[in-house]
Amino acid sequence: MARILITGFTPFDGREHNASWIAAKVLAEKHGTAHELRAQLIPVLWGAPFKVLDQLIREWRPHCVIGLGEGEPGVFRVETVAHNARKERADNDGVFPSGALIATAGPDDVQSSSDCAKLVTALTELDVPARLSDDAGAYLCEELLYTLETLKPEHSFLKQVLFVHLPPWQTALVYQQQNRRCDEALLFEFCELLLQSFFYDH
Repeated sequence: MARILITGFTPFDGREHNASWIAAKVLAEKHGTAHELRAQLIPVLWGAPFKVLDQLIREWRPHCVIGLGEGEPGVFRVETVAHNARKERADNDGVFPSGALIATAGPDDVQSSSDCAKLVTALTELDVPARLSDDAGAYLCEELLYTLETLKPEHSFLKQVLFVHLPPWQTALVYQQQNRRCDEALLFEFCELLLQSFFYDH
């Protein structure tokens, strides 16, 4: 049995819901595997990913962390690189980033430590609209992925990290050849496939 941490974000930009947190919660509650899953909510606040994850990873010692966020309609984007960059954009408290970098002494870019191409191939073979992405947005999703990839080498127990952008809540998409909405049922179906296609096949 392994410990798997699934993260999602609070709503932002005036939205009532964030698909990433709904997905994280429903997967942790209903996954039905032998693994121990835990969902963790991340505030859409500059600096929050490190503040939350640094302590949680050290204390809970997960073997795998899958970060989820909201991206664009119609597609699941698997992020392949984390850029050490923050765009000039206010967070949920109306605060702008204190600087242009996530980590002043960190590398400019960190390539994903996961086999993202293999994962996307597996998902597309299941008729899931997935693709690779090298632009996580320079907002809190970018910061979370950068945080995960820079924390991973510090903890030998942490074997895999990954970040996936989900379609926004209740947007339309074609999923497994059907016209669907990004609702709780679809998010659970996708996350189950994500676990099957990704987790510990490394």
